[in-house]
Amino acid sequence: MKSIVILVLVATAFATNLAAFEKLEKSKLGKTLLNTIAIQMQTGEPLERIFQTLYDLEERYQNDQREDDAENKAFQGVCDADLAGLNQELANLEQRDTELQAKLDELQPVHDQKVGQRVAKLAEKALLQQVIDEATAKRQEENQDFEDQREEFTFVSSVLAEARRLFTDNLQAPAFLQKGSSEAVHYTPQVFAQVASHLNAAAHKAGQMKHIRTFGKAIKLMAQLAVKAQQYANQELTGRIIQLIDDLQNQLQQAFDLARKTEDSRRQAFDAYSSLLNRDMNKLNSAIANLEAEIQSLADQLAATHSAQDDNSARHEAKTQQRDDRRAECQQAAYEYQQRRSARDGDRQTVSDLIGHLNTNMRDLKEYIAMRVAAGDTDLSQ
Repeated sequence: MKSIVILVLVATAFATNLAAFEKLEKSKLGKTLLNTIAIQMQTGEPLERIFQTLYDLEERYQNDQREDDAENKAFQGVCDADLAGLNQELANLEQRDTELQAKLDELQPVHDQKVGQRVAKLAEKALLQQVIDEATAKRQEENQDFEDQREEFTFVSSVLAEARRLFTDNLQAPAFLQKGSSEAVHYTPQVFAQVASHLNAAAHKAGQMKHIRTFGKAIKLMAQLAVKAQQYANQELTGRIIQLIDDLQNQLQQAFDLARKTEDSRRQAFDAYSSLLNRDMNKLNSAIANLEAEIQSLADQLAATHSAQDDNSARHEAKTQQRDDRRAECQQAAYEYQQRRSARDGDRQTVSDLIGHLNTNMRDLKEYIAMRVAAGDTDLSQ
């Protein structure tokens, strides 16, 4: 009974080892090592050399792993430093964007306020210009009215002077025509008709004028008196006509002097008022020019800040892409390192397992190799 149990245990152990050998063969390295060991056994290679080969291989895996660990650690350290540097650059760019946006938030309201002030000043200037234009137009009308007066007064004066000349040229006693003279004169009847015709024509024209209608009535009255003087040959009436001409000339001169004085006063008042308006206009123009200079300066600062912000955003985008690319590169390197480590750990474990089998299950291993050869596995035969 005891022998049966032992046989069962041996069979069970062999089956277990057989499964382990088959597992080893499933890996490329395990199969290669089993093939090599089988060849070395069949050629009579000392077992110590087989062990040494496996030990050397295991040590090489360990050394390779240590080197790979060191290289990966160094590489990942560089990655960490690079990513930290890139993240810091991104943080600096983000801080710069915050500063630029703060500057824009500061400049834009000031710019808009200055633009509003300029609009208000331009509106104020337009109103002031309207006042200047209206004052100038009124002054031009006043001056034109004065010039019209001058022309009308000149017309009446020339009419009166012509009437007196007619008397002077045709009466035979010029001394009578002097103011205050009482000498008797002889008159020419035709002169009265000439004077009456001249004065009637002038009275009609004067009646249509704006400023000398009163003088027009006086001239018409003189024309009537000239007719009567001709009818009655009245020397006294003739003298009164001449005296009336002189009086009208004096009144006309006084009226024109008053009109000139009024014109001078209006001109002086306009000049003073115009000076004040022009002073205000100069102040407005200066204020507008200053505002426009400030607005342009602010607009330039806004444009430069926007440009700097756009450049900063482009740099942030490029730097983000650089960081992401670097991170992907580092992650890929870490993944590849992990894959190498896993593969190397598997290979090292295969060598370690094979060493263990050689130390504890040499007989089963030889039987397994013999079974594979018998089964026609040419890789395990010479």
